[in-house]
Amino acid sequence: MSTYVPSDETMLKFFECAEEIHLKPNQVLIGYGDIDPSLYIVKEGLLQILYFDGDKEVTFGMASSETILCSPHCMYLHKPAVMQIENCKINTTVLKIPQDKLNSLLDESHDFAKWMFNIALGQFYYSEHKITNISGQAEERYKNLLAIRPDIVNAVSANRLASYLGVTPSWFYKIRKKILFK
Repeated sequence: MSTYVPSDETMLKFFECAEEIHLKPNQVLIGYGDIDPSLYIVKEGLLQILYFDGDKEVTFGMASSETILCSPHCMYLHKPAVMQIENCKINTTVLKIPQDKLNSLLDESHDFAKWMFNIALGQFYYSEHKITNISGQAEERYKNLLAIRPDIVNAVSANRLASYLGVTPSWFYKIRKKILFK
């Protein structure tokens, strides 16, 4: 998400640095403990960002078409990823921009740096937006998700939706059944 639009020349340079990667369902893009400081853009499909809380897998977020993402631990500190980024149940295509090429663009282009900064601010905004729109009781969170992000509901397994909403799969099935039969 960005409110700043870089020039066509800047975008051309950016996309010239990209490598297209095709992911099959459930394929991992960045695994726990991997060190991958690349920047990714979801061209088509849906990715899940997840982490472990003890022995429980928790879905932190979803990345759909045109989303720009990375592992902050890898990119910022060159440390192993603490969150895993993996494909959902549909084929997904991403563009990969290695960190060295990204840094070169940041060094040579004020326009590009301004765009990247704007995207970072957009990530902060989205974090707050998610808290206010995917909150409340589990049933309310699911209804909001259906209204705001139907693409996620259709592309993610019920177990992962339950994780994203912070409920057990059995509780999620009860909520979904209740909403479907209203």
